[in-house]
Amino acid sequence: MYGARLYGRPRSVPVSSLLPRAEPAVALTIAACAAAALLLRLYELSRPGDLLGVTEYDDGVLFGNALRLVSGAVPYRDFAVVQPPGSVLLMTPVALLAKVTGTAWGLAIARILTVCADTANVILLGVLVRHRGAFTVGVACGLYAVYPDALIAAHTFLLEPWLNLCCLAGAVLIFDGDRMAGTAPRPGHGPRAARTAADTRRLVLGGVAFGFAVAVKIWALLPLALAVLLLAVTARRRRPVGALAAGAALGLGVPLLPFAVLAPGALLRDVLVSQLVRNANGSRDLSGRLADVSGLQLLPAGYPQHLLLLLIGAVVAGLVAAGYLARERRPRMLDAYALLGAVAVTAMLLWPRLYYSHYGAFEGPFLALAVALPAGLLTARPDAGRAKEAALPAVVAAVLVTVLVTVLVAMGVGQFRAESGTRGIQVTAEADRLIPPGACVVTNDAPFTVVADRFFSSRPGCPAMVDPFGTFFAMTGGDERHSSAVVLAPVVALWHTTLEQATYVWLTGDTVAQIPWNSGLYGYFRRHFRLIGLAGQPVPSRDVPRPGLYLRN
Repeated sequence: MYGARLYGRPRSVPVSSLLPRAEPAVALTIAACAAAALLLRLYELSRPGDLLGVTEYDDGVLFGNALRLVSGAVPYRDFAVVQPPGSVLLMTPVALLAKVTGTAWGLAIARILTVCADTANVILLGVLVRHRGAFTVGVACGLYAVYPDALIAAHTFLLEPWLNLCCLAGAVLIFDGDRMAGTAPRPGHGPRAARTAADTRRLVLGGVAFGFAVAVKIWALLPLALAVLLLAVTARRRRPVGALAAGAALGLGVPLLPFAVLAPGALLRDVLVSQLVRNANGSRDLSGRLADVSGLQLLPAGYPQHLLLLLIGAVVAGLVAAGYLARERRPRMLDAYALLGAVAVTAMLLWPRLYYSHYGAFEGPFLALAVALPAGLLTARPDAGRAKEAALPAVVAAVLVTVLVTVLVAMGVGQFRAESGTRGIQVTAEADRLIPPGACVVTNDAPFTVVADRFFSSRPGCPAMVDPFGTFFAMTGGDERHSSAVVLAPVVALWHTTLEQATYVWLTGDTVAQIPWNSGLYGYFRRHFRLIGLAGQPVPSRDVPRPGLYLRN
């Protein structure tokens, strides 16, 4: 009953007590979808090499940033970090634990926590739409549970699951059923002072969640701006907007402040260049990205991609029209947030030139809501402003659910096949033999030193660089491949200093996008380092060392 009894109290009440209790069918649906999501994500980690092996570049860098922080190095000031500091702070407790367990198990714990965070996203989606009934909850939670790009992002420590967690927590706090806190309340819900105080607390706490989401990844500015816009349009007073904005400023400002004080210029350069200028490379394959977001990339080659995209678009548009127009019901605030968010996030993902599949995980919650909310209306009838199920025959509803679940499971199975080729490389044994503990190791691929427990160095003055690609990118204004010698000079000088301080250099793959090799830098490397193991195939580039582990002469 949306906390109707509590509103009758003369004093303010806790925000948590204003949340409606879920009906048994809704609670069971959320639990079932969360269990399925957890099993799917744990299955990914159970495959050989995926828990304790090297599977990504980004996870080692993101976790390595936290490892550097607990070792006394300051992000942005002592080494480049191309993301806001939220992920560093999230993983700081795990990084401290890694000093005891070793960095390989530290990264494994970070991966398990990411699985838990993405499973919590399923629960938060269910909580957000629980007032619409079990069918709507099942569609929303089920879609996200097996959404392909969410599975990609959750297989290791990446930002999108944590970004979604913060944004969904903010949405759960600021939405009270279909309305937003601070807008016109439903009649008969107690004294105005109690309602206002409770709504203000919800908006502040929701703003804090959205603000910290921005500290994890600046993409969260989009759903935050959308929430502020909807609140500004519908609220009768400015106070609710101010409460949401104040909470967001607090949630962003607290984690940002220490780094802004210690390295303001580097913070702006590293983060803004990475996020706003990294469009310089790559190409905009719009149909390919739409196929990725919709799950079509999992189908075999040769399928009519454009036709299927048009078909999916027509089905979604028809679903929305049937849910709102045929029911003669305008989208409410939650519906507007979901639909506008889905369109805005899709446009955001289509714009940059650089794109990876795990980016699409940010689309997952909005896509799930945009489909589930109108679909739920088709199985409900209005009754005093509340949705109750069973307007359609039970048989038809069962068929719809069966088809949906079949499609989602097929997408999930396809995702497992697509992910089977990840780099589950076990390097610990060979690295243990060749590299003594505490040695100063410089690498272009941080996950290898993290997995091999050779990330920490006991030697003072060992270089703190974690992300060579991000460092190169930030120092060249986002166009490292086409920069002039003058622009590259500071990067070359940095690498000269780095190599001078290193005892071991561990190179993997082609390093031209990470290290600005020129005749002077390559000549220094050849004179002072020799290959001792972990050798890979020579790269096609000229005057570039082959992959392998090198020891100072």
